[in-house]
Amino acid sequence: MREEYPYVDGCKFIEGQELLSDINLTLDDVVGFREFFDDNIALDPYSNVRIRGMLKLEYDYMSRNLSKAQVQSYFQSADANNLNGGSARTFNIIDSKLLALPIFTALFAKHEPLIRQYCERNDVPKAQLSIHFIRYQANKGEASYSSPVWLHKDDEPIVFIHLVNLTDNALGADNVIAGMDDLPTKVIRLTEFMDCLIVDPSLKHAVTPVGSKSGVARRDVMLVNLEDPSRQGGYA
Repeated sequence: MREEYPYVDGCKFIEGQELLSDINLTLDDVVGFREFFDDNIALDPYSNVRIRGMLKLEYDYMSRNLSKAQVQSYFQSADANNLNGGSARTFNIIDSKLLALPIFTALFAKHEPLIRQYCERNDVPKAQLSIHFIRYQANKGEASYSSPVWLHKDDEPIVFIHLVNLTDNALGADNVIAGMDDLPTKVIRLTEFMDCLIVDPSLKHAVTPVGSKSGVARRDVMLVNLEDPSRQGGYA
């Protein structure tokens, strides 16, 4: 059985204000990023309970060059995702202008040491990354849920989960951490702009479905997935 390297000992929480401490963040910056998010998502073609977009990237850690990948499809194994795993999926492609946004470049700079650690440890000259914009949206009496729905460990060696927006009327939306026995050990709620949860496969994790107290509730997140090329099933 493959041993998963505990890059963050299962999980690590970082406040958004810490991740963005190197830039002079303004309200206009936050509004602008959320508008960019809105403009780059479309209905998930594999489920009507999510709205999303994706951008696949390559990162040459020697030259520190981050660029759009040629192939824009995403693969998860059936072990990692019992709902949609086992085949390549494509989503609305996020505009590569994302790479020039100050918020994204600041976040990436803070996460780069972990990405570099993975590359050096595994002798990977170019890291494969996938950026996912995901909106969980529900009316009162409905539920919007993740895929996979519950506790799992990812194919990816490291996943960075960032909160873009969470409406006040949202129910659920809590991140759950558990051991391999599926017994929860932590519940973490991302509440502020770009609050971040980093996870690795040495523990399992999930997010509870989003519901609504009244009206339309939303939880918007940006995932930065550091992919394992050997687990992309030829679709990297």
